[in-house]
Amino acid sequence: MFVLKLLGITLLSAAVFLYDFSIVDPKKKKERAAIAVITCAGWVVAVLLLFAPGLPGPTEWINQVTKPIWIIFYPEG
Repeated sequence: MFVLKLLGITLLSAAVFLYDFSIVDPKKKKERAAIAVITCAGWVVAVLLLFAPGLPGPTEWINQVTKPIWIIFYPEG
């Protein structure tokens, strides 16, 4: 069952990548690179959550990184 989920995530990510990649003009290399990076990052997050479903999501990661900044602006709370 685990292998089927991994295969499903991979096939879905590949389908999204191929669809988006084919729409963009071949001359726009930065946009194609952005599509590749975003799709790969999404695949990595999906696979990580498949292995460890208790991992915090990306919003919790951003909250942990920006917490010291918010303490400077709002010291009372």
